[in-house]
Amino acid sequence: MKKEEIIETDGSCPFSVSSSININVTSYDLNLDGIIIRYGSTCGFKAKNLNAPFHTFLMNTGVNDVNWKISKNNGSIETIIMNKNHIFFNPANMPISRSTEDYYEFLLIFIDPEKMIASAKTIEKDFNFKELFNINDSHLQHIFKLLLSEVQAENRNGKLFIENLVSLFSMHFIKNYLITDSSLINNIDGFTKEEYEKILLHIDKNLKEKIKLDQLAKEIRTDKFNFIRKFKSSTNITPHQFILQKKLEQSKYLLKELKSTITDIAYMLNFSDQAHFTNSFKKMYGITPNEFRKTLISS
Repeated sequence: MKKEEIIETDGSCPFSVSSSININVTSYDLNLDGIIIRYGSTCGFKAKNLNAPFHTFLMNTGVNDVNWKISKNNGSIETIIMNKNHIFFNPANMPISRSTEDYYEFLLIFIDPEKMIASAKTIEKDFNFKELFNINDSHLQHIFKLLLSEVQAENRNGKLFIENLVSLFSMHFIKNYLITDSSLINNIDGFTKEEYEKILLHIDKNLKEKIKLDQLAKEIRTDKFNFIRKFKSSTNITPHQFILQKKLEQSKYLLKELKSTITDIAYMLNFSDQAHFTNSFKKMYGITPNEFRKTLISS
């Protein structure tokens, strides 16, 4: 039997594991405030009564499902299948006991509880969370992938860009995953949960069209100027920046299909021209669409 190793997670959280963890990307050298991002893979994992002082998010980024054995408080073992892109969440200071023998690729995000509260811009300080398995939330998935892309680019867009993403995901998570009802929504000068879902749905449905602010404002029965104020309060970025991020994320999937030219993709996503698309893509990801496609062909 292989002797268990203790792997230090950036000097903050010891993991008892059954095999070495391969870390391909880490935010450690970026010195981010209150958050650590790691991307890698491992064949097998075992944690027993692991108690971390921060909230932990684990996302399955591989192509395969992962079979987890979860130790319950009554001593029983429950098997949970973690699907592709699904997320496990463990609250700070709640012991974790789970294991798998499967190979899997992961995105791991640690965030300090006080950092999450501050990023959500709420006066509330006491939140109750529970352990959550298989969160299938396209909004969280999108933000986590943007965080990973920014770390891979060595924070090319600056710390404020990551701070905005952390604020966006903190507000969304707190609004949607508290154990009990909270007055948090009334304490954030932004959208209610229902308003936000309407806006996201409209943007997703019309991503290949020219999305007008007047139409987005009508979705929540307000005027354009109040909509812009609430949007920036909720997300820390403008509607234009948010829509651009969504389009660029969609463009990566279109580039992977290899069926359309760069010009076609720029046209499909309603960029003014190929140059605008190329410049925006490079600013976000650090490489041009053509360079991104070449990496796919060569891999």
